[in-house]
Amino acid sequence: MSKKISTKIMVFGALLTALSFIIPLTFPKLPLPQPFSVTFASHVPTLLAMLINPIMAVFTVIGSTIAFLVSLGPIVSLRAASHILFVIVGCLMLKKGINMYLTLGLCSVIHALGEVIAVYAFTPSAELGAKGGMTFLWGVVFGVTIFHHIVDCIITVPVFKALKRTKLL
Repeated sequence: MSKKISTKIMVFGALLTALSFIIPLTFPKLPLPQPFSVTFASHVPTLLAMLINPIMAVFTVIGSTIAFLVSLGPIVSLRAASHILFVIVGCLMLKKGINMYLTLGLCSVIHALGEVIAVYAFTPSAELGAKGGMTFLWGVVFGVTIFHHIVDCIITVPVFKALKRTKLL
């Protein structure tokens, strides 16, 4: 039994994927030591898609991964690709009926861990050591990612609720 995806969901998916591509290319970024960056609202399309449809969420991750590759390079792009981890877990939690707020909160930790792993695995140890090593990974990458995720959730939830209230979803 396969579920048909409605035209409306396909259009929302296309729009969110386009936004996930455009935001990293055009929105301002906080000046932080590379390979770390913060582009506020860059997770909003992915978080919104995660609340709507799992396939849509995967495509938004692909869109942002490509955009970050073009705009900030391979390590930042790998950080964006790691978002697939929190998206899959978030979609599974939502499918099981777990509260949206709890899901978004737990996903912030998975999100931050994914980014720490990506930075640790793909940043040369000398470069990582020059930035403070584990302090950089856990203080900056982990801590700031959770903060960034929460800020983007604060943007996402009212948009999601407005779309539901207006029956666009």
